[in-house]
Amino acid sequence: MNNKRINLQKLTDFEQQVAQRMSLDIRYYCADVNGKPSVPTSKHCRKGVTKLPEELATLISETSVGGIVLFAENVQNTAQIVKLTYDIQSAALKSESKNPLIISIDQEGGRVARFADMTGFAGNMAIGASYPKHGTSFATQVNAVIAKELKALGINNNYAPVIDVNTNADNPVINTRSFGESATQVAELGASAVNAIQAQDVMATLKHFPGHGDTHVDSHLGLPRVDHDRAKIDAVDLAPFTWAIKNSKPAMIMTAHIQYPVLDSSVFTSKSGDKLIRPATMSRKILTDLLRTDMAFDGIIATDALDMAGISQFFTEVEAVVETFIAGADLAVMPFKVKTPKDIANFYDFVKNVAKSLNDRIELEEYTLAEFQQSIARLNKYKQQYIKLPSDSIEIQIANAEKVIATTEHLNSEQALADAALTLLKNNAIKMGGDFNQQLIPISLKTTKQLHLVVANQAELDALSFALTSSINNVITNAINSKVISQEHAKINISYFIADDRKFNNINEKLIAQADVVIATLDIKTASLVDLGGMDDLNLSKGSGAKPSYGSKAQQQQKLTYDKLLKQQLTLAANLKTPSILIAKGSPFLLKQYSELADAVLLNFDDRIYQSKLGQKISPGYNASMEAILGNIKTTGKLPVSF
Repeated sequence: MNNKRINLQKLTDFEQQVAQRMSLDIRYYCADVNGKPSVPTSKHCRKGVTKLPEELATLISETSVGGIVLFAENVQNTAQIVKLTYDIQSAALKSESKNPLIISIDQEGGRVARFADMTGFAGNMAIGASYPKHGTSFATQVNAVIAKELKALGINNNYAPVIDVNTNADNPVINTRSFGESATQVAELGASAVNAIQAQDVMATLKHFPGHGDTHVDSHLGLPRVDHDRAKIDAVDLAPFTWAIKNSKPAMIMTAHIQYPVLDSSVFTSKSGDKLIRPATMSRKILTDLLRTDMAFDGIIATDALDMAGISQFFTEVEAVVETFIAGADLAVMPFKVKTPKDIANFYDFVKNVAKSLNDRIELEEYTLAEFQQSIARLNKYKQQYIKLPSDSIEIQIANAEKVIATTEHLNSEQALADAALTLLKNNAIKMGGDFNQQLIPISLKTTKQLHLVVANQAELDALSFALTSSINNVITNAINSKVISQEHAKINISYFIADDRKFNNINEKLIAQADVVIATLDIKTASLVDLGGMDDLNLSKGSGAKPSYGSKAQQQQKLTYDKLLKQQLTLAANLKTPSILIAKGSPFLLKQYSELADAVLLNFDDRIYQSKLGQKISPGYNASMEAILGNIKTTGKLPVSF
């Protein structure tokens, strides 16, 4: 790789201050080879940055850029991440500002988690389901573990927690990322999460202000609108933010690319000439008058990613940054793509153009230099408070981090949340072995000798089989010890059907007929770009082994194929009078068509399957589900949304 230093015109002090108010993603970078571009355009670049290229280190040092956002493509293993963040901060300390960078990541838990090797957790809706019995305990426990692990990796800002109140079942982007539909519950859990994160010296970010819970449009793909009246906005959308500001002092709040006409009905002219209501990210009434003044928030106001369609469809890159700064944002997140050396040169021009436009608006008295400097001071204040770079060698930092990531204690916390959140949505009474059983769950080993599993893929089969075997061993041990059942009578046979092996035939029908109970799994959620990472996933090339495009026919067909097969299997079980249990992972809003076909339904929210140090495939959600099915634990989760 030929990484020659790019000679660029030096930025002025003001231009460097403009760059300090920007946070760039370095998700992909394709260096020139032998002085020539390695890709036709930057849009074709799909090389994940796991080591900091010399050109990007130089950009960080010379521009004094304020932050870096990491994605799944940037994180491979603990040692690599520690080295990457170390190199990023080393480059930052060589800048004229000599300030460390805000290094951010989306590690919410559940469906949005960028580093798979960290302790994963089941997400906010699972925490919401645990609330009736456990209160804020898991909000504190979960977020403390996540923050502790992030800090060990050199990441000082978590884009979490989500405190949107999910009052719309068709919401594609929030959904299970929300603690639930009760503003009071969301507020309490959100504040507890912030306190837990920040107690570990990691900045927390409340999102998405002023509330993204009642939308049916994904702001990655369009511009959502909320038409609540002011009373509902105060009581529902703003309530968790108001509570958290008073009770947890969050370091950062992230804006939503969303229209709230009651809060600001002013219009802007888009780059295509259309007149539209100003989104919250560009609204001075919402960010300055409401959030900064009325709600007395004194932390950092950061934008959601400015490359999202809710902004990029309507504003040029320069306009987006200038408008959000004038509105009151301190930090422009992902305002410009830097994927190639040519992009680096263009970034310098971009910063200069933003600085010029800001100066013009200052001269027109639409913005003040004092406000600009207040944002710089605010960023520096929180950097000084939360970013404490270790003095240990990189080798010691790596060794320390490896002692923290996914420890047994942390994984036990993950399992504890899965157990506490497990929610029983349906449990019909059935007949088994000629005896009338009051309800299907828990099943009895006295009458259950043959189980048949229906899963989507091999990984699910491995994880479900491990959970089932462990739970059977637990129940047999307890039963034998209490002399309820003998070893000889405790045997159970297991058959299975994997949807992706395409071997559906008459043998499978016989297995269902022979089974005492069918256990099927379903991972169901509304797809959103936030699950994958962001706008770069919208038009992924199908070449070079890239994963299917977001929303592509291949992706949709894969989902529809299992949907069809699952319904077929559950219907067949019903026709053969074989009781069926559905273990669902994901969104409760999408379950009706499946739950109608099953005799019992368990919802565990958690779609994570990881490999243990012993090589086993582990799913905390499946572990909890099988323990409940076999009667080793009780289901105590309560659905925090209407279903």
